[in-house]
Amino acid sequence: MKQKFRFTFNWALLIIFVVLFTVIACINSVFLSFDYLIGVMLRNIVEIGMMALAVTLIIITGGIDLSVGSTLVLSAMIGGIAATKGGSALGISAALLVGMGCGLFNGLLIAKIKISPLVTTLATMYLYMGLARSISKGDSVYSYPASEWLGYTEFARIPVQLFVYVLLAIIFWFLLSKTTLGRKLYAIGLNENTTVFCGINTDNIKIFIYFLSGLICAIAGFIWLGRFTSVKYDAGTSLALKVVTVIVLGGTSIMGGIGDIKGTVLATLIIAVLNSGLTVLRIPIAAQTIVHGLVLVISLVSYFIINDRMGKGRVAAVDKTA
Repeated sequence: MKQKFRFTFNWALLIIFVVLFTVIACINSVFLSFDYLIGVMLRNIVEIGMMALAVTLIIITGGIDLSVGSTLVLSAMIGGIAATKGGSALGISAALLVGMGCGLFNGLLIAKIKISPLVTTLATMYLYMGLARSISKGDSVYSYPASEWLGYTEFARIPVQLFVYVLLAIIFWFLLSKTTLGRKLYAIGLNENTTVFCGINTDNIKIFIYFLSGLICAIAGFIWLGRFTSVKYDAGTSLALKVVTVIVLGGTSIMGGIGDIKGTVLATLIIAVLNSGLTVLRIPIAAQTIVHGLVLVISLVSYFIINDRMGKGRVAAVDKTA
């Protein structure tokens, strides 16, 4: 017996992506060029897309990480400073250690001291930004060979950071959809107390996903520093909001327990199309912000309508079999 087709929210996101892309491409054919699509549109969203993958896991548990932008900047700056002293190897090691340390610190505060994720990561966002400012003395920190390689190298005209993003997307999809860890993350988001009573160590899981978020921020920091050749302490101020916007647009519930990586990836593509497409069409910045807001509102309304109908469909099916 064939499985009945279900129109899920991910299908709605795919339609939104195709419609937006088609409309913009019809208005301005430059949008269809390979170099623009790969070298500009997708390249400019990589860091946000990477961080969104990690934060999706956190939000599914009912948590949040507002410190991702500051973690990215702090790890990139310390990596850049370390590279001037001991070369690229020291820079890479320092950046990774800082990113993982920031994530671990967040996880310990949330899991062990039981401070709200929102309050914790809001506080550490300013803490990490302040550390970046103090360490750099307010000056910019410049890229080094390893970060430049990751920021500029291309294979078959495709930037290497896109390969990194695709690899990470596959890993996170597998982690969330095909492992017991993924099921535990959903369980924590739906009902943490019940999950604890089932014998699952929720504290260790929370610490791990915040640690993982810090690691991904450090990797994104490599790319960011390489692409822009320099970074300043306040460069990540708006990144957390952009990351959360992508995740919410992708259908992950801010209350936890609902969401998937496919939705986050589709939402990343939609934001990429909007950012680059509206620029190609020479839409003023103020109007671009309005369009972003409208697309998010439409997507959220679609999400609730589709899921409400799916819920009613399940109830009707149960009534028929009763």
